[in-house]
Amino acid sequence: MQMNTEENIRSIYVLIVIGILLAIGCTLVALFNPVSTPVNILNIIFIIIQAGIGLATIIISRKFTKKFFHLFMGLLYLSWSLIYLFAYTLFSYSLKEMWPLLGISAGILWFIAGRLKYQTLKFGFLIPSVTLFGMGVWYSLFSFGVISLSFKTVASTLGPLFMLLVAVFLVFFFFLQQKHKELVFPDEETGVFADEEASIKSALDDE
Repeated sequence: MQMNTEENIRSIYVLIVIGILLAIGCTLVALFNPVSTPVNILNIIFIIIQAGIGLATIIISRKFTKKFFHLFMGLLYLSWSLIYLFAYTLFSYSLKEMWPLLGISAGILWFIAGRLKYQTLKFGFLIPSVTLFGMGVWYSLFSFGVISLSFKTVASTLGPLFMLLVAVFLVFFFFLQQKHKELVFPDEETGVFADEEASIKSALDDE
């Protein structure tokens, strides 16, 4: 059983690495190649393969490894593939327009993966989740032309304002949690990534 678990962990990291390479390849194709039928087909093939890798990673993580990082990466690959597929084929959005959607999905999936893993709402997962989601929504307003300002102006003037709003929200949520302990369960002293660290240490010890 232990051998099977170790094999599953190795296989899932292979899938994650392949998924990263596919994402890099798909991004490079979208950025540096002109729009043409061969390029479109190549990108769609990359997207479909990455969606399959994401689904396989989710299944292995849920049934065997039970790791937060594995589940999050599987959800991320699958969702990004679907977002890119719909944006690329149905709405004809370019990568320069749709990239904030990837941050929105990452924030949502970070929260979902943590919730599925620990069956509780942990403050350690809420901070990056809110930050990623908020930044994605914020930059989507400018990427899709809802607010007509240049990206340079957004980054230099409104970027700090957004981070201030995130900080205000987190402070507000912290004080709310102090009065309502049921909203957020405290993380264990070992940390929310203790199982990932333990699995890596175990693999190194076995080698």
